[in-house]
Amino acid sequence: MDIGNRFSLEDFLAYFFPGVTGALGIYVLIQMTPMQSSLPSLTADFSSGFIFFVLSYIAGILFSSFAELAFSKIKSHKDEIPLNNKVKEIITKTFRETFKISKDTTINWSKDHFYLCRSVVYERMPSILSLIQRQSSLRQLRINLLPALFIWLLVGIGWGVQSIDQNAIVPGKIIIVMSVLIYIIFSAITINRARSNEQREVREVLTAFGASYKKNQENDKTKNHKG
Repeated sequence: MDIGNRFSLEDFLAYFFPGVTGALGIYVLIQMTPMQSSLPSLTADFSSGFIFFVLSYIAGILFSSFAELAFSKIKSHKDEIPLNNKVKEIITKTFRETFKISKDTTINWSKDHFYLCRSVVYERMPSILSLIQRQSSLRQLRINLLPALFIWLLVGIGWGVQSIDQNAIVPGKIIIVMSVLIYIIFSAITINRARSNEQREVREVLTAFGASYKKNQENDKTKNHKG
């Protein structure tokens, strides 16, 4: 498998887009502080654009670290088999036969079991790789957006505080309340969609794992018949 299959445009955007969103939020936030006088203005020349491009990608990677840390507190779909009971039995039986696990050994499903299944699928069914990676990239994009959303929450609160300081008390309070509500709603939607992407990824991997085992058995029978 070449590196082009491991790192796609979706993977790049999963870090770059949240990085740009968060970086712009930080810029706007600094503009609201006394530090704005020492902050250079954004220009449209190539060098400034390149620097902003690189810094945005780096920011996206940093956001990812914080977001993954927070998201790890939520139970992962990779710790379970999100399929109906009959299919669960098939996946468990397939896993046992693939890795030669005795029937006396109890399989307590975990992320490690999922990663083993995914490795087998990558090896046996590379054609489905793009579908799995798409769900993984969408999940990563949405998780990485969470710190950027928090930064824009701070921007909204800062704007509201500035309005209150300028004697626009009611509009300022409305801005703060609306900022908090929008942040809560968008964060909840983003987390829900990220978990949905993870669930789809797990389903695709596990069903492909079962299908790949069946396909491998049929190929072995064909070879033995020809032999």
